[in-house]
Amino acid sequence: MEIEELSDELIQYGFNQQMQDFYLLPKKEMYHCFFRRGSFFEYKNTNLSYEKNELTTATALQLINRFKYLGQMDVSEKRKAQLGAISYLLPQGEKRLRLSTVGDYLQQESLVIRFLHQFGQSPEFYHLPEQIEVLQNNSKKRGLYLFCGPVGSGKTTLMYKLARELKGQVITIEDPVEIEEPDFLQLQVNEKIQQNYDELIKLSLRHHPDVLIIGEIRDPKTIQGAIRAALTGHCVYATLHASSLESAEARVIELGGEKALLKECLRGIIYQELLPTTNGDLGVLMAYRFYQEELRFTWEEGLEKSEERNQAVSQTTN
Repeated sequence: MEIEELSDELIQYGFNQQMQDFYLLPKKEMYHCFFRRGSFFEYKNTNLSYEKNELTTATALQLINRFKYLGQMDVSEKRKAQLGAISYLLPQGEKRLRLSTVGDYLQQESLVIRFLHQFGQSPEFYHLPEQIEVLQNNSKKRGLYLFCGPVGSGKTTLMYKLARELKGQVITIEDPVEIEEPDFLQLQVNEKIQQNYDELIKLSLRHHPDVLIIGEIRDPKTIQGAIRAALTGHCVYATLHASSLESAEARVIELGGEKALLKECLRGIIYQELLPTTNGDLGVLMAYRFYQEELRFTWEEGLEKSEERNQAVSQTTN
């Protein structure tokens, strides 16, 4: 099978089955490959051209080089971690992918492909659907809103969903751009030309956006830029890696956000995870806190309420 055909097959399967990631990892003389969906790993052989979830090193390297080339990554660099994003053309249309490669101490490369399922193009399920309306009603004011949760829990997708429903100009700053949205002004970090998060935040403020989306807060300059944007009267959405709703604010301070300034501009924190539903699919469950409204919904409350609904559904179907 040609490499192009194999890559098409893998990407098509990933989107059809609502997978989150595809992994290609070196393992002795072979490469190990598998899909991930939430916290579950799937080893799929049916209709694919490899057995025992293994590829020869030659085939795996061809596959890695193909995606690196498509993602405008440095094909010759096999040691440093590289990131990329592409719109992959399939018969059903373009599909958005995020790419990540890195080499180990033996300079053996690995590849992870993130499948970016867009709202409106993939099934949406919420354990507590009323939570979306709460977010829509309480995330419109000027100030800083933090979106937290594990990798792959849909933070960026949720920010885009909320921003689409607001009137005005939306500017996004990401590394890389994950979801293509023609109605937004999308900026991408490029360290080679000194376009980092901090510089792009300063640039975006000159355009006076109604909503500014920051792909990830990960260093002092980015959090300080996000706070500065919120204090100057902008509605700012940003993702943050935090393990819970309660730890998010402490995480911001740890990264360099001043507590006094944060108190002036922080409007809300949303924490989310993907959890299995009664039929085996994955659905979003959220906890949140909105400061001005003194509105709070804890993770424990969400789990309890979701379990009650699942039991009610099970009793009805039985």
